[in-house]
Amino acid sequence: MPIYRRIVARFYDHAMRHCEQWCLKSWRTELLAGLHGVVVEIGAGTGANLEHYPPDLSRLILCEPDKAMRTQLEKKHLLTNQLPAEISDCAAENLSMPGESVDFLVATLVFCSVDRPELAMSEVFRVLKPGGSLIFLEHVAATHQPRLLFWQGFWQPLWKKLACNCHLRRETAKMLSQSGFMLDLRHETLLGAPKIATPLILGRAVKPILTGR
Repeated sequence: MPIYRRIVARFYDHAMRHCEQWCLKSWRTELLAGLHGVVVEIGAGTGANLEHYPPDLSRLILCEPDKAMRTQLEKKHLLTNQLPAEISDCAAENLSMPGESVDFLVATLVFCSVDRPELAMSEVFRVLKPGGSLIFLEHVAATHQPRLLFWQGFWQPLWKKLACNCHLRRETAKMLSQSGFMLDLRHETLLGAPKIATPLILGRAVKPILTGR
C-alpha cells in the first residue's frame, strides 16, 4: 500500500486536472476568498487550495497525515511561496489545536476518506471558536437519485481500494448537522469525475454561539 499511495500522490494533480479546470478551481476561489485569522486545513493533500488562500491570514496550518501526499504538499508550498504555512501530520480525527482556537477550518474532498468521519467532525467542532466556520466541499451519496445511489453501492468496494479509502455513499451534510453545526450549503455536480462520484455539496458549517453561559 505505501508504494501505491506514493503513485497516487505523484499523479493525483494530473488525474484531477479536468475537475479543477471545469469546476473545482472556481469553487475553491469562492469558498476561501473571505477567510481571515487562524485557518486550519485538514486533509490538505497535494495543496490544491494553496493558491486560493488570502495572503493576510494571521496563521495557516495545513494538516496531512499521509506521508506521500504531505511530500507533494511541501513541494507545492515551496513552489508557490505565496504565504507562510505550517505543515502538520495531524489526522482529522486527532487535531493538535486547543479547543476554540481556530477561526476557520477547511475540508475539501476529505470527509469521504477519513476512517471515522463523525469523530473528525467532533474534532472540528471542538477546535473552532464559537461562530467559527467549517468551509467544506465534498462529494456525497446520491440520496435523491435511487439509481445512482445503487451504483455507488455496487462500485463502493472496488472504488474504496483504488481511491485510498474514499467512500461514495457518505451522507456528510447529515453527519455535520448531527454534530451540532448550522449548515449553509448548496448542491453541485463534480464535472470531470466518474458519474458515481459527481453528487457534491459545498458551503459552510457554523459552530453556534451559545448564550446564557
